[in-house]
Amino acid sequence: MKAALLAAFVSFAATAADDLSVTGVVTFQRGGDGYFFLATPSAAVWRVQREANRPPVKRGDRVTVHGARVTGIPTPRLRADDVAVVGDGAADLPPPERVTLADLVADPLADAGAVDRYGRDVTVEGVVRDVNRRRTFMQLVVGAGEASVQCVVPFLLDRPTPPDLKLGAHVRVTGLYVYSNVQDAATGRWSMELPSVLTRTADDLVIVSRAPFWTPARFWLLIGGILVAAALLVFWVRSRERAQADAVRRERLRLSHDLHDGLQQLLAGTMFRLEAAMNFLPDGADAAREQMERACDSLYHTQTGLRAALWSMTEESEGPRNLSGLVRYAASRLAHWDGVVDISFRGEERHVSRAISGELLMVLQEAVGNALRHGGATKVRVKFVFRRDCLTFTVRDDGCGFDVAAVDDGAGHLGIRSMRERAARLGGTMRIMSEIGHGVLIFVKLPYGGAK
Repeated sequence: MKAALLAAFVSFAATAADDLSVTGVVTFQRGGDGYFFLATPSAAVWRVQREANRPPVKRGDRVTVHGARVTGIPTPRLRADDVAVVGDGAADLPPPERVTLADLVADPLADAGAVDRYGRDVTVEGVVRDVNRRRTFMQLVVGAGEASVQCVVPFLLDRPTPPDLKLGAHVRVTGLYVYSNVQDAATGRWSMELPSVLTRTADDLVIVSRAPFWTPARFWLLIGGILVAAALLVFWVRSRERAQADAVRRERLRLSHDLHDGLQQLLAGTMFRLEAAMNFLPDGADAAREQMERACDSLYHTQTGLRAALWSMTEESEGPRNLSGLVRYAASRLAHWDGVVDISFRGEERHVSRAISGELLMVLQEAVGNALRHGGATKVRVKFVFRRDCLTFTVRDDGCGFDVAAVDDGAGHLGIRSMRERAARLGGTMRIMSEIGHGVLIFVKLPYGGAK
């Protein structure tokens, strides 16, 4: 019983100690809110809480408040039991303090050097970063640099938003500065949260300047549009270049086909006729024979040059990219090879450049052409072998053959000399093996990457 009486006495003493009577000027009261702010002559600011605005008070009234201090939070608050208007104190209202946003949001609860402006009138400027309409008020987030504050402006939802109040607009706001108190459960330290400026009317929000046209969203939209336009332009240019290149390739192919089917065949036919005519020359017509042989040599040079030109015209435009496909493709275009020339490949194919492939095709065409034209062959076997360190190919025919020593020691024979020179330019070698009546075997060896 004694313990209960002692506890009751302590509780009564603590409550009595918290009972206060405060006189000051009302600095903020809005509508039917159940609170107002009171500034005392000593410059202390109290938040006075009550159930409703009874009796009604307004900004500038001098009032006396009796009640109990609200404990447990660092900002001064008073729970009113009685409020009495005792006079007019409008002349004592302090003017709003003009302050930067960075200074305003400095946390006085965590930083002893920061000025505590809780419950005081301030004027700040910044850029609108967010606008949120509610039924009876409007919330703005106004910022400058890394600092930002929430501004609460009385504004009914049925009123249109001011046309210049957009993200990025520069505004000036005057009102009462407040914040929430938050205590860390682990350390017990207090800090502020949700710094806000409460304006009394919509006129306390002034638009200093409109939002710049180049907002971040519009800027990035412009950059995106430029990138898309650039991509479309590049695509259009490349499409035109491809179309022009395709047109050039088609024209080169058409011209090469016309030359191959016309002039190339004409040169070959002329050479055959000259060679046949030399067989009818009488003995002693050495001068005429020499001139006809020179004419054949000139035609051969012309035919070889034309063949190389035709290859250069088609090498970038036509046919597969690998050697095996390219050889088969070239063979398919030579109708007189069909059923006569057999081509095979062995080993794992290595990459061979187009330039080297073209040289090999020239050697192959010359070897097969000699077998058919001079050797009278009815069957020619061509075999490519992809070895580990080199590429080899052989051309074997069943023609009449010839004396290799006589060919190597004698003058003329431009076809064989041309094949040797091409093989040498590729860094390779060529051997010819033949006997009269037993056909011809040509063996070419080419190291990978050995072209000079």
